[in-house]
Amino acid sequence: MSTVEIADCIIRGRTIDAPASPGASADEADKAQKVTAFYGIPYAQAPTGERRFFPPAPARLQGELSAETYGPTAAQNQYPEAALAIVDNPLIAGNERLNLNVWTPDTAGKAPVYVFIHGGAYRHGSGASETWNGASFAAQGIVAVTLNYRLGAEGGIQLEDGTSNNMLRDQIAALEWVRDQIAAFGGDPEHVVVGGESAGAMSIGALLASPKAKGLFHAAILESGAAHNVVRKEGAVAVGKRFAESLGVEPTAEALGSLPEEQILQASAEIEAEIGQAAGDERYADLAGHSMTWQPSIDGDVLPQHPLDVLSAGEALDVPVLIGTNQDEGTMFVAGQGLYEDATAEHVVKAARVAGAADPEAVAKLATDEANPHPGASLTTFTDMWKFQLPLRDFLKRRKNYSAPTYRYKFTWASPKFGGLLGAYHMLELPFVFNSVDTQATKATAGEDLPKTLVAAAHGAWVSFIKNFDPGWKPYFDAETTTTGVLDANGLTVAEDLDEELLSTWEDYR
Repeated sequence: MSTVEIADCIIRGRTIDAPASPGASADEADKAQKVTAFYGIPYAQAPTGERRFFPPAPARLQGELSAETYGPTAAQNQYPEAALAIVDNPLIAGNERLNLNVWTPDTAGKAPVYVFIHGGAYRHGSGASETWNGASFAAQGIVAVTLNYRLGAEGGIQLEDGTSNNMLRDQIAALEWVRDQIAAFGGDPEHVVVGGESAGAMSIGALLASPKAKGLFHAAILESGAAHNVVRKEGAVAVGKRFAESLGVEPTAEALGSLPEEQILQASAEIEAEIGQAAGDERYADLAGHSMTWQPSIDGDVLPQHPLDVLSAGEALDVPVLIGTNQDEGTMFVAGQGLYEDATAEHVVKAARVAGAADPEAVAKLATDEANPHPGASLTTFTDMWKFQLPLRDFLKRRKNYSAPTYRYKFTWASPKFGGLLGAYHMLELPFVFNSVDTQATKATAGEDLPKTLVAAAHGAWVSFIKNFDPGWKPYFDAETTTTGVLDANGLTVAEDLDEELLSTWEDYR
């Protein structure tokens, strides 16, 4: 057992065995390295009751705190049963939901810090998944942090009373806690790298543009998400009004906070479904196009401007970035949700129209491969390109002349799970990045006997970037060509001008 003291509180963690380092010999693997884990430390007051929709307030910790088990996770509707076959999402009941977890190699050290923000489309997710536990990073001399933040309407609603972007406010509060307290856990507050996957990466795309987050991190890793997923203030406020109207209360944080949690969760899902079908309503157009109602929004406070405009202006030029996608991002959202077989050509056109394509028919044609013209395949390609690859492309181009480097990766190893149907699907890189392939959570969702060469390459690249702001290959824009680190069964290879022709073609239809 290990303890640390912050302010008026003594926090008790526990010593655990870290996974063997990728590539370790049998003798080395038998000598488990010990690290210390602190789970469920509140970084802000419980967002329940009247505080449910309020901005986060600093936690008040006194006396002793047992941090030996994961704390409560955010209020949410669980994933559908089918999705849980590939997504580990443990839910833990309790009020102190704004908490974080810390893994450290040495509480007396001064190590680089990695703060990871989970994904889940801003409606699902948990900082308690063993797939992204930080023990292996701690074994590599890094203090790792995961966290919980508000989801659904609680996290993303914007109201005319000033309520907005609570998910980002929570993440910023966690980063402020890291700045103020991480030294007690052996971390260096002047060397903080923030990372995230899917909605977590999209959050970082927003945090790069937020004046409230400036200086709280010194490099960033974005996995399968960029800076597009931010909506207009007018649309966000309109949804907030509709949400309150559906519940029969005034559109204020105080009125909404008076309602039972079950009612909030039900309405959160119902309004999201309603808005997702409202592409013809100008008030909600950009929300329908993004397929996530409760995502960040421009509010004049946390986000004064759209992140893409901020990136174009060079506001985050001093932050090195590692960013990338998986080869088959679209499969989870089509085949993984049972939409493949029943897809029609009209479904593809409709998806392009809802997403805001200027010429939906032309985009649907572009997404169709003559070798496999099945509409399910076309819908998968459209989802992959429109939602992930093109936003990545735009992010990269807007950072072309930055002084801080931007590195691109691409994860291409195809999983044999489900007969190989999903390929290198959304989220698949995470157990490789975290060296968590031997956890029960990963074995249940990604499969067993995953390639150790790929584990070594992916985990090694992340460790290198977190420590040195360099993953081990050249920046994307370095000369006349572009450079990408490719992660596949053989480990790491480096490609020049990868996907350039394909991405350029699609750009013309955006």
